[in-house]
Amino acid sequence: MATLHTPPSQKSQVPPPDTALVPPHTSQYDYRTGDLELGREAVLTDLRRYLQVPFVSLAKCVGAVPSQQRLEEKHDHLIRSEVLTNDGLEWKDFIRPANMSEEMTFKLEGIISGILEQVPDCGVSYLSNMLLSERHNTSLPDGYLVRAKNRTAARMHWFDIAVPFGFKKERDAKAVRDNEHKMIWSLHNIMREDPCRRFAFGITIEDTQLRLWLGNRGFLAVTEPINCFENIDGVISLFYALGFASASTSLKGLGWDPTVERIYVGGKMQYKFTVGDEVFTTTRELATYGADYMVGRGTRVYEATDTKGKKVAIKDSWREIDHQSEGEIVEKILASCEKKLEAKDFADAKRHFVGVRLWKDVTIDGASDETVNPVAGDEYDGTWKWKPIDLMPILPERLHSSATGDVPDSSKLSAFLSAQLGIVGRKETRIPQRVHARIVFHDVGVTVKDLISLADSLSCLSGGLKGLYYLHKAGWIHRDFSVGNVIWVVGDNGGIGKLGDFEYAKEINSNTSHDDQTGTMHFMAIEVEHQQYLFQTLAPAPTYGDTDVPSPPPFRMNFLHDIESVWWAYAWIFFYHTDTITANSNDSFDVDAQSRQHQLAFPGAIRRPTRRDFFTGITKLRHTCKSILSDRCFKVCDNLALFAWTLQASYLKAEAEHPLIVLDDSLREDMHAKAAEYLDYAQKEAGDIKLCRLFDLRRQKRPREEGETSPTPDNAGKRI
Repeated sequence: MATLHTPPSQKSQVPPPDTALVPPHTSQYDYRTGDLELGREAVLTDLRRYLQVPFVSLAKCVGAVPSQQRLEEKHDHLIRSEVLTNDGLEWKDFIRPANMSEEMTFKLEGIISGILEQVPDCGVSYLSNMLLSERHNTSLPDGYLVRAKNRTAARMHWFDIAVPFGFKKERDAKAVRDNEHKMIWSLHNIMREDPCRRFAFGITIEDTQLRLWLGNRGFLAVTEPINCFENIDGVISLFYALGFASASTSLKGLGWDPTVERIYVGGKMQYKFTVGDEVFTTTRELATYGADYMVGRGTRVYEATDTKGKKVAIKDSWREIDHQSEGEIVEKILASCEKKLEAKDFADAKRHFVGVRLWKDVTIDGASDETVNPVAGDEYDGTWKWKPIDLMPILPERLHSSATGDVPDSSKLSAFLSAQLGIVGRKETRIPQRVHARIVFHDVGVTVKDLISLADSLSCLSGGLKGLYYLHKAGWIHRDFSVGNVIWVVGDNGGIGKLGDFEYAKEINSNTSHDDQTGTMHFMAIEVEHQQYLFQTLAPAPTYGDTDVPSPPPFRMNFLHDIESVWWAYAWIFFYHTDTITANSNDSFDVDAQSRQHQLAFPGAIRRPTRRDFFTGITKLRHTCKSILSDRCFKVCDNLALFAWTLQASYLKAEAEHPLIVLDDSLREDMHAKAAEYLDYAQKEAGDIKLCRLFDLRRQKRPREEGETSPTPDNAGKRI
């Protein structure tokens, strides 16, 4: 049966996909070095903007604001406490200051504490870090509200800080910029380090100008400044609201999650996650690097056990509010498979999909846990706007180093700048919002990118391809196949590769948008990257006087693009690694040459010609594999160029009648059969080869010995 190209899709009304076209800088080498300035640079570059709103809009999101009567009572109390002058018009210690002194952080303690002590059951206290002139660790805030029970702790952790503060004596551009950078870094660390945090507030003061900040998984927001010496009612109301928000034992009003509990098991920190009516206790991290990216899904994945001790995997993330949950999508996929596949194939399909046990959106006090909208209900009237983060003086001083982590990047920071900041210039009338969700999987395994055995890596990839086959046969496409989305699960009958991460899967004939550049950049099909069909034959020659110019068909993803993503994963395995015998030998293997070629093939930015050439230049590709890869690796993947040629031949067949795109069952069956054949051949040739990452080879003193065991570490996938 032939499937013609589908009708034009409606323009997507949702924000850009979570799977970034440009890998986040927080996933790259500079960020992982531990260097403070490089870390801040990565965080700021990823964020690229913040939302500026009126002070009252964000202040009302903190909590209950005191009534006028209560406000007058607090004025009287602060006068009696000698915090305010007798007329209640000025702070007693700061009568008409010319500017802020370094001692102000200590004097603020009296003001803030005087307000907080009027809040019944207040759960936070204010602490100053130390005099600015004495500070050495500039990664810490200048002050903070902390849990009251942690006030006397010998060492303060990010997960103890409720609200970080930043202070500057001046209010010039440099002081404002430096304070912004430090506050963003503080909010980033709170959200990254603590799985119990849903959001966090912050406060900066430059001279007399106070701004309130909010960091959550939807956006970063900051208010227009208020004068903290003139707007006394605003200051009192803000700190009263912060204290009131801390009154519950869970401190949920300040961003803590009452459905997650931090515990210690055998001296190790673990977490109890509530999903619906069930509770799961983590045993180790599987992947938490998604939380490094401040705005986004913030995905954390753990191995865990239920109350009966059964092992599961649990994923905690924030999806776009318009999107279906992954659990719902998997349920629909299985329904389609059951309807369209034979019983035997349906059973095999379920074996090759990561099994879902339970999924629920997080609810707090009976309401869905969603990122706050500070201008909810307000029509866009220009009172709020997106503003670019001022990256100066970072850009002139430092460019990104060539990345060598899991998602390498061969480009300099400046190459990303226009694309990264371009979104700020668009007129946007909508605030991005996300909903907090959890999903529990039956299967616990290791992703392709973390496997050491080449044979296991290829078998895992074959299993993922098999999952794609059933998905395609049931009328769906995955749209995000990558080495992080296929899991190697070992059971009593050996290992099997399973396809996971179905957040962006769509029915092939769905009327919803297919034109997003969805996918992980390194593994995205070339046509998806360029958003156009590239393999059609030469069109008929135009004729004189012909004014009827047909519009090109709308681009839509199809099953060939998913299979091409498998090809990119196949290529990535061999160009990102070498075998350990070669790594340990003293022969002429050129690790730098292979690293350079890897960066040309996987540049980490869209529409780079080197990536397209790598896939389409068949003769050159075969020569590159032969000359760059080790002999042992080339023997295994000597069909890489043939695989690419077969894909291009399939594209040519499908697009031969362009603008009609013909995708029939025979093309799908043939392409899947050949792709499976190529991977099966490679798996048989792999033998007992063990893989060594090029990055490890370049930095380690002793490469891993052939046959040396290296079990998946407890912190696999964890931020370095």
